[in-house]
Amino acid sequence: MPGEPAPARFAGFLSGIRLAALGTAFAMVVAFVIVARSLPGPGGVGPAGSVSGLPPSTAPSAPPSSAASPSALGSSSSPPSGAPTPVPSASSALTSPLPEPSGTVFVCGTTVLAKTTSTSIGISDVRVGSNPGAYDRIVFEFKGSGRPQLTVAPATPPFVEDASGQPVSVPGRLFLSLKLFGASGYPTYSGPSSFMPDYANLEALVNTGDYEGYVTWIAGLQGPACYHVSTLTGPTRIVVDVEEP
Repeated sequence: MPGEPAPARFAGFLSGIRLAALGTAFAMVVAFVIVARSLPGPGGVGPAGSVSGLPPSTAPSAPPSSAASPSALGSSSSPPSGAPTPVPSASSALTSPLPEPSGTVFVCGTTVLAKTTSTSIGISDVRVGSNPGAYDRIVFEFKGSGRPQLTVAPATPPFVEDASGQPVSVPGRLFLSLKLFGASGYPTYSGPSSFMPDYANLEALVNTGDYEGYVTWIAGLQGPACYHVSTLTGPTRIVVDVEEP
């Protein structure tokens, strides 16, 4: 068989080269597109979850807030330091108004409070109480609206009981005699005959007599033996406030 002419063989060779070049170029374009799509950037997808093409581990975090939390500020439900402390009220045993107005004069001698009726007045209650830092209080309460005479005076032991003359012991360094004239503790008063409160000044209050219209109580004090006498109504009361040291 006769061989293929030389020009025909050369043309076939060139055609093969062109086809190979086109195939290579197409493969390069496809590879470029695949690589370009895998690159980060405006047109790329990049790894899942990345920010601006950066992997998650290098993505910038939000800046810390400048506002401090309540714990950082030291907030608390407790009142601030230096808040005023509530002042405790006087003993409930006083059952009388608040402390005497400023300027009250405490006397250290003898005081006589006049009676308001000529009939004998029954004592219904005797109480003691304290307003710390100001005074200790003795209260005599009476039945009805009348009031007996009260004489308050310094006293010295020994003390004896009316009318038996039996000695009566009263604790204290200084003493006041509180004598009610035109009064009776029997049978209207059934409370204790002695009190041992051991307050700042009033150490003891002891009944030494209830005889023929005279009722006597001795107040044993730590000192001073200075006091203030006042009266209250509704019910009728005589109040003796003993000054605290």
